[in-house]
Amino acid sequence: MKLQVFDPPMCCTSGVCGTNVDTRLVKFAGDLEWLKKEEIEVERYGLSFEPAAFANNDVVKKALETEGNECLPLIIVNNEIVYKGEYPNRAKLAKICGIELKEDTAQEAIPVVEACGADCDCHQTDVSNKSKKIIFVAVLVIIIAILLFKSFCKANAGELSLSKAKNAIHSVKNQTTSSPKILGEYIDSVSQLNLAALKQDAVFIYIPAKNNTSISDETKSAALKSQKALSSKNIKVGLYTLRTTSPDYTSVSSQSVPPAILVVYKDGSRKAVSVEINETNILQAYVAASLAGNCGSNCPCH
Repeated sequence: MKLQVFDPPMCCTSGVCGTNVDTRLVKFAGDLEWLKKEEIEVERYGLSFEPAAFANNDVVKKALETEGNECLPLIIVNNEIVYKGEYPNRAKLAKICGIELKEDTAQEAIPVVEACGADCDCHQTDVSNKSKKIIFVAVLVIIIAILLFKSFCKANAGELSLSKAKNAIHSVKNQTTSSPKILGEYIDSVSQLNLAALKQDAVFIYIPAKNNTSISDETKSAALKSQKALSSKNIKVGLYTLRTTSPDYTSVSSQSVPPAILVVYKDGSRKAVSVEINETNILQAYVAASLAGNCGSNCPCH
């Protein structure tokens, strides 16, 4: 008997990581180890780390298409869904697998090794990178203000022009924080888009709104995390932003509701993600684009 678990997106392969661990996931991971001791073959896949496994399983793919992510986790035995939407306890797992649950093993604790790598989100400190940048800019502005104050004191015999100091500080702050916010590199045409896709397994193209070309931190983070998840499976993904001045902007943006992420598979198959742009939806768009194209058994997504 083979039992398969298809997990929703998590920070690591089992969810048993970080400082605030969900006790249900700890128990479930221990119960899976118990099943292995009972000679049940167990396989576990996470949407964030192994999207190809979801795409290659017709049962899972159909469930996602009809119910969305709400059906996860899926528990499958011999290619048939036996449980979905939550993690079953040991008693239910025993019943599913036809195992007699002895009283002395009903609550037996199985040690669970944390499956959290160095790049896992749970290893990040409480101070985010964005917060660090803000603190750095604030400290830099204060230092420059002090230097300007001393310089003005010497040049004007101790008389500081407050308005000039404020203007100088504002100028330095603008120069420090005014870097353009885009995803990857700019592209200007559909031909560039197709050429970029052919050189890689897929590309993520940010389609900005006509009146606002900047990408939000949330959207950029979702695209980068999706790229990282696919990269871990040797799937090369390029990141680009379509210029709103491009002659092809109107035709490309008409395929979605900007702002959006357009996922283009290497054979030209496309799938857009708009409105709710997150890591899960981008990965699902990649799976859909790869399945729509001529994706053979040697393709990296398999």
